[in-house]
Amino acid sequence: MMKIKILALLFASLLIHTSTLFAQDDYGRVEGTVIDGVTGESLIGVNVMIQGTSLGQATDIDGEYVIRRVPAGNQILVVSYVGYERIEQEVDIVAGDTLEFNVEMVPSTVEGQEVTVTTQAEGQRQAINQQLSSRTIKNVVSAEKIRELPDADAATALSRLPGISLQDGDKVVIRGVQAKQNVIMVNGVRLPSTDANNRSTSLGFISSNMLSGIDVTKASTPEMDASAIGGTVNLRLKEADEGFHSDFMLQGGYNTQDHTAANYQLWGSASNRFFDNKLGAFFQVNASKVNGGGDVGSATFNRVGRFQTTNKVYGEAVYSLDEFTYSDQVSITDEYGGSLILDFKLPTTKFVLQNTIAFRENDYASHQDRLLLQNTVRRYRTTRDINSNVLLINALQVEQELGETTLDFGLSRSVSERRTDLSWGGNADFNFKNPNFNQSNPSTHPFSASYQNVENRYFLTPYDVFDIELNSDDPEVAAISELGETTDTDFDEKVYTGFLNYTIPVTFSDNISGEFKTGGQIAHTYRWNDRTRYYARLSEPTNNDGAAEYMESIGADPNVRLQYIDWWDRDYLDNRGQYFLGGSYDMRTAIDVEKMDQYFRLSREGWSPGLHNIDSWRDDYEGTETVTAGYFQADFNFGEKLSVLTGARYEHYNMDFDANFVYVTHWVDGLGKNLDTLNSAQRDRGHWFPNLQVQYKATDWFDMRFAYTESISRPDYNQLIPRTYLDGRSYGEAGNPNLKPTTSQNLDLYFSFHSNKVGLFTVGAFGKKMEDVSYGINRFYNQLPEGTFFPDSADYAWLEENENIRPLYGTSNVNTTFNNPNPAYVGGLEFDWQTHFWYLPQPFNSLVLNVNYTRIFSEMDYPQALVKDSVDSSGPFPRVINYQVDTVRTARLIQQGEHVVNVALGYDYKGFSARVSYRMQGNVLTGIGGRPEDDNFTGNIHNWDLTIRQKLPVEGMSLFFNGVNLTHSPVKTYRKFKRGDPNNPVERNLASIAYYPRRFQLGVRYGF
Repeated sequence: MMKIKILALLFASLLIHTSTLFAQDDYGRVEGTVIDGVTGESLIGVNVMIQGTSLGQATDIDGEYVIRRVPAGNQILVVSYVGYERIEQEVDIVAGDTLEFNVEMVPSTVEGQEVTVTTQAEGQRQAINQQLSSRTIKNVVSAEKIRELPDADAATALSRLPGISLQDGDKVVIRGVQAKQNVIMVNGVRLPSTDANNRSTSLGFISSNMLSGIDVTKASTPEMDASAIGGTVNLRLKEADEGFHSDFMLQGGYNTQDHTAANYQLWGSASNRFFDNKLGAFFQVNASKVNGGGDVGSATFNRVGRFQTTNKVYGEAVYSLDEFTYSDQVSITDEYGGSLILDFKLPTTKFVLQNTIAFRENDYASHQDRLLLQNTVRRYRTTRDINSNVLLINALQVEQELGETTLDFGLSRSVSERRTDLSWGGNADFNFKNPNFNQSNPSTHPFSASYQNVENRYFLTPYDVFDIELNSDDPEVAAISELGETTDTDFDEKVYTGFLNYTIPVTFSDNISGEFKTGGQIAHTYRWNDRTRYYARLSEPTNNDGAAEYMESIGADPNVRLQYIDWWDRDYLDNRGQYFLGGSYDMRTAIDVEKMDQYFRLSREGWSPGLHNIDSWRDDYEGTETVTAGYFQADFNFGEKLSVLTGARYEHYNMDFDANFVYVTHWVDGLGKNLDTLNSAQRDRGHWFPNLQVQYKATDWFDMRFAYTESISRPDYNQLIPRTYLDGRSYGEAGNPNLKPTTSQNLDLYFSFHSNKVGLFTVGAFGKKMEDVSYGINRFYNQLPEGTFFPDSADYAWLEENENIRPLYGTSNVNTTFNNPNPAYVGGLEFDWQTHFWYLPQPFNSLVLNVNYTRIFSEMDYPQALVKDSVDSSGPFPRVINYQVDTVRTARLIQQGEHVVNVALGYDYKGFSARVSYRMQGNVLTGIGGRPEDDNFTGNIHNWDLTIRQKLPVEGMSLFFNGVNLTHSPVKTYRKFKRGDPNNPVERNLASIAYYPRRFQLGVRYGF
C-alpha cells in the first residue's frame, strides 16, 4: 500500500503545480468538429495539427478535437485523413481566446469522376484512421462497418482482425494467448467472467448490432488494466446523435446441417437529443433464437502393451483405436438484451450513464452412441444441460474540464450470473446397454467381436468405424446400466469498480508538447460458486417411485429398471439424425429429452439418499478479490515526427477465499466429511508494470512504432481456491492459493505504410516472455513439489488425531496446480492490408479489400513425471516399487494456432453491397497430455462467409442475405503416435471429425 500512497502524493503534487504550469500568457486554443463533406457524418481519428510544431489532436468519437496551448499569432492548421483530401488552413490564434474551426473533408477521387461515398469504403477508412491516430498499437472495427454489414455477434466481428481467433466459438484468443488472459470491456467497463472455472468471457450473446465500434489494444498503456497478456478488447456502444433516429432489423435463418428453420434475430433502436442537445438518449433492444449444435465423431486411442519395455519410450508408444463415440449435439439458444445510454453535455462537463443487459437461455443435449471396440460393447447415453446466463453493466462516467486540465472519473458495477434449471447425464455411469450381452453368444453382440483382437484395431481409423455393421436390434433390449444424477452448477461474479484520471497538457516549446496523466482505480470482485448433485442407483426400480405415475402415463413400467425403448426418440432419424456427419452415419439412438426431463424432475424427489454430499461440497467456494492500482503516464510529441509515451503502473492484489476440505469414505453414495481446516486463504501481492512506447513518423506515408510493456494474468479460480479433496488414502486433489500470477514482458515493433491509394499496410513483429505460468500436474504424494497447497506431515498428525484420517500412500496420485519454473515464449509476425481501389476505372473502383495474415510461434518446457518401476528383492518376496522420474518436454501453448488468415473482398454499387470473406485457423493446440502422444491439435479450419445488402425503393429500407460457413468444411483434430509396430514412425492420426452448421439468413432493415 505504500506504493499506492506514493502515487497519490505524486497526484496531489501535480494538482498543486497545475496553476503554475498554466500561468503563462500568449497562448490560445483551437477546437471544432470534422465531418464528411458528402454525408455530413462526424469523422473519428482525423489528425489535426499545427504545422511546424508538436501540437495536435485526433478527433474523438463525436468528430470533435481540442488543441490546447497554441502559441498566439498566425498558424497553419493541417487536417489529414487517409482516403480524403488534405487540408491546410491559416488561422489567427488570439492569446487567451478559443478559436472554433470546423472542417468539412472531401473523399479522394480520380479527377473528373463524381464524388461518391460507398458504405464499405467508409467503414474501412474509419478503421484505418482510428488505428493510425491511436497512441498505441491497436486494431479497429469501425461503426460504419458494423452498421452496414454486421456480423452475427461481437466475437465473429473480432475474428476478422489480425491475430484474432476464437476459442469455444465465442471467446477471443489474441496472438495465441488464451481467452482467460485477455480483458473484455464495454465502453471502458471490464466485463466479469462468464465461466464457472476460469476468467474468460463469452461474447456470443453480445449482438454486433448493439455496437458502434470495437477496439483491440495489443500494447496497453499505464492507465489501462495490466491483466491483459494478449490484449484488451473494448466494445463501444453508441451515444445519441442530434435529432430523432430509429433503426429496426428482422432476420430469419435456416440451418442446413440440421435442417432447422426456427432461427431468428430482432433488433431495434431509437435515439434523440433534448434540451438544446444537452441530453442524449440511445435505447436499443435485441432478441434472437439459434438452433444449432455440432456433429462429432471422436476416437479414443490407448497405448498398446503399456507395460512392455518397448512401449515405455517417451513419445514413441504404440496406440490402437479402442473406442469410438458418435455425438449429435443439439444446442438451442435464446438471447435477449438491451442497453440505455444517457449522456448530458455542459460546456465543460460531460456525464454518461450506461445500462446494458444480456440474457441467454441454453437448451443443450448431446446424444451419444459409444462403441467399446475392445470389449464388443455398445452404450447409449444423453447428456443434458438447461441453464441461463445474465450479464449486467451499470456505469456512470464523468469528464470535467478544469481550466486547461481534464478530470475524468467513474463508478461501475458489472454482474455475471449462471443458473441451472436442469442437468442430467453428466456422469459416465448414466448409460443404457444390452443386459443380456454374452461374449459366447454372437447374437447378443452389437457388432463384430473381431475388434477384441488388438491387431484389428492397430490401423483402424474413424472413417473405418463408419463402415462397421451394427446390430439394429441392440437398442431394443438396452436397459439403464447403473447410476443416474442431476447436477446444478450456479455461480455469481460481481465487480465493483471506481476510477479517477487527471490529465495536464504541457507545452515546453513549439516542438515539445504533450500531457502528464495520473490516476488510480479500485476493483472489488465477489465470486461465488455452488454445485449441488443428486444421484440414485437407477438400476434399482424403487428410485422410480417419484415418477411412477408419469412413467405409467407414457407406457413405461416403473417396477423395472429403465428400458431404453420407453425413452427412445424413434422419430429422430427421420429428422435431425439422417443428416448426422454429413450423412455418413444414421444417428438413430437419441433419447426423447422432454420425456427424460420430466422423469428426472419427478423421480429425484424420491431418491434415497438423493443428495451426493461429496460432489456437492467438492467445488463450492466463495470469496473476494480486490485490485488497487495507481499509475503515472507521460505522453509527449517532439516536433511533428517523434512521439514518446512512458510511465508505470502499480497494482496491489488481495484475495480472500473460502472453500471445502472434503474427505471421502464412500464415493458412490457420496459419504464423507467436510472438515473445517485448510479451507481458507488470504494473500497479498504487488507488481510494478513499466511501459515505454515510441512512434516515429518518418514521412507522411510511413511510421514506425515500438512498445515495451509488462502485463499479468492471475490464476483460474478453480486453481486458486483453497480446496482439498481426499479419496481415502488412494487419491487427492487440491487448489493452490500459493500460486503466483503469470507475468509477461512484451515487445512490439510495427511499420505502417499509408496513403490514399495504398490504404494502410502494416507489418508487425511481437514477442512475449511469460513467467510463472500455472500448470496442472499429477504427482505421487511423496514427490509433490514445493509450493503446493496440500496437507503436510503436521496437518496429517492433526487429522489422524482428531478425525482418524491417515496420510495418502506415498504413490497415491495428487492432482494439483503449480507455477512452471520454465518460462513460456510467444512470438510472431502480423501482416495487414486494408485498401479501397477508388482509383481504378468503373466498376472496379468500388472494390474494398481487407487481408491479414498472422504467423505465431510459442514454446514452453512442460515438467512431466514418468512412472517407472523397480523390483525390491530385499524381503522374502520380490515386490514391484513404482516411482516417478521428472522430465521436461517442449511444446506449444494451449490454444495457440500457427497460422491465422483473414481475407474479405467487398463491393458496392449504388444501393447494392456485397462482401465475401474467408478465415483460416491453422493447427491449434487444444490439449496437452501426460505424454507427447496424448497432445491434441486441429488441422486447418476453413470458413467462407457471404453478406449481401440491397437498398429498397423505400427510403431507409434494405434487404440483406448472409451465408455463414458456406463450404461446411469439417473440423478435424489429430494426435501423433506410432501404430502397429514399435519400429514404425510416429505419424499424425485423425482423432475426431466435427461439423458445425452452415447457415443462410435473410432479413430486412429499416432506419430513419
